Amino acid sequence: MVKKKGMPIDIGIKRLSILRDQGLISDRIFCDSKELLLQSEMEISMKKDT
Repeated sequence: MVKKKGMPIDIGIKRLSILRDQGLISDRIFCDSKELLLQSEMEISMKKDT
C-alpha cells in the first residue's frame, strides 16, 4: 500500500476558504493559491503516468 504525503486538494482549498472568510487572506491570494494547488496536482499526476 502506497502512503500519500500531504493533504488532499479539496481539504487545502477548504482551508484557504476559511482563511479568506476570516479576512486573513485576500481573494487574489486565495485564487492564486488555489491555482497553484491544482497545478501541482496535475504535475504529480503526470509524473505518475510516466
